Amino acid sequence: MPIPVCIPVIPRNAKEYINAVVDRNWVSSVCLDEEVNFIRKLEEGFGAYVGVQHGIATTSGTTALDLAIATLGICPGDEVIVPTFTMVGTALGVIHSGARPVFVDSDPDTWCIDVNLIEAAITDRTRAVLPVHIYGYPVDMDPLRALARARGLYVIEDAAEAIGTEYKGQKAGSMSDIACFSFYANKTVTSGEGGILVTNSDDHAKRATMLKDMAFGSTRFIHEDIGYNFRMNNLTAAYAFASFEEVEENVAKRIRNASLYAAALADIEGIQLPPVSTTECKNSYWMYGILIDEEKFGCSRDETRQFLKQEHGVDTRDFFYPMHKQPIMVERGYADPTTVMPVSERLWESGFYLPSSSNLREDQIAFIADALRKLHK
Repeated sequence: MPIPVCIPVIPRNAKEYINAVVDRNWVSSVCLDEEVNFIRKLEEGFGAYVGVQHGIATTSGTTALDLAIATLGICPGDEVIVPTFTMVGTALGVIHSGARPVFVDSDPDTWCIDVNLIEAAITDRTRAVLPVHIYGYPVDMDPLRALARARGLYVIEDAAEAIGTEYKGQKAGSMSDIACFSFYANKTVTSGEGGILVTNSDDHAKRATMLKDMAFGSTRFIHEDIGYNFRMNNLTAAYAFASFEEVEENVAKRIRNASLYAAALADIEGIQLPPVSTTECKNSYWMYGILIDEEKFGCSRDETRQFLKQEHGVDTRDFFYPMHKQPIMVERGYADPTTVMPVSERLWESGFYLPSSSNLREDQIAFIADALRKLHK
């Protein structure tokens, strides 16, 4: 049987909650029946889980980032510091606002943004830093926040891949002005599509809530700003809340699977495993990524992926293609084609992630490890 990279875990209560919403006919983003108001349940529950005061459900993690940028008033002429090694959605909100993303290379040990390189990227136009907790491993947030505070910059966490991730006892999403999560199908909490913005600021929450609802004012059809329609509907929220109820269980499964992978792959020369959890950093292992040293392993990244797929039915995914290398970023003038960012480029060239579903079985992990061992031999 083929082993996909990720299979969504269907929540046990999903059908019950969706049927309740349908039966009571509260399917849109408006719900006046608190018993089936899953938007409110999700926003309050997820905010409390992260450890912040406010959760604001959106249509995706990408639109949550767009909303965060707009909420903070970032606009044309501004700059936002972004890791180059990330999904394109991280940069899109910055670009949509008319601001400019300034890309920074990765830390070779964590694969996240290299905090030591941020200060050199700050100019008098910089308004915010947008760290990404890559593949579930936390950014080194203390020095980043100290620098942002000293320079008067906002911090926006892209925690799309970091549900359950922790840094020094604080959950990802609780260490910034605003944070954003994704509920895409491959995420640890999912609704197929969806996302949420979280914040401790009453003012940010009020403005984000207004902007995501087309900036309606207190008088019907009088609008306070140029807003968006980023509202999550109650059907989606019902599914998301059912998934959220199982968050601890599914985070634990991914961490367990990572431990099984690590034990099975540790003795294979030429495979570098992902950053491991420490006393200060909890990796939630959204995806289990590895790096291939072609000289030591005997095959390239692409040859390894091809072998796994064609010979064993194991699906994999390349690591993110760095933003500073993206043709569209160069074409639009957001990146210089001569720029070299060696760490992120190495990650892209040698990295891919293995099947990482919460419901991945132990025998499947052993099968994948055996396939890699055969190729190495």
